[in-house]
Amino acid sequence: MFDPSAGAAASLTGLWHGRYSYPIVLRAPVPFSASLIEAEDFLGGSITERAMVGPVRGRTLYATVGGRRAGSAVSFVKSYEAKSGPYTRVAYEGVVSGDGLEIYGEWTTGGWSGRFLMIRAGGMVKQAIKQISVKV
Repeated sequence: MFDPSAGAAASLTGLWHGRYSYPIVLRAPVPFSASLIEAEDFLGGSITERAMVGPVRGRTLYATVGGRRAGSAVSFVKSYEAKSGPYTRVAYEGVVSGDGLEIYGEWTTGGWSGRFLMIRAGGMVKQAIKQISVKV
């Protein structure tokens, strides 16, 4: 179950693997990698992903991240490099899971919005070990 204090205690600094989805079912979720640095309640870092649409389709896109964290609530803006074509800025609002291994929520830009999920690198392995330990 969700425990806001547990998620609030774990630092978000590290490597994360994520996916965001479009509101249209015809588009597949877009995978991305994020490197986050948390200092006090500030959040920064970078994101890389493969462009799935538009004139830069197939290229690797780079973006910076800047935002804040308050307990289990996370908000940040992803700002793409200028050469990323029509991509500019995307706002993310999310929640850190109780175990600190996931961040999930919604993204918005212009008239678009969708869901996202980020999993801490190694988080799936830790979760599997935790489940095995409980069963034994």
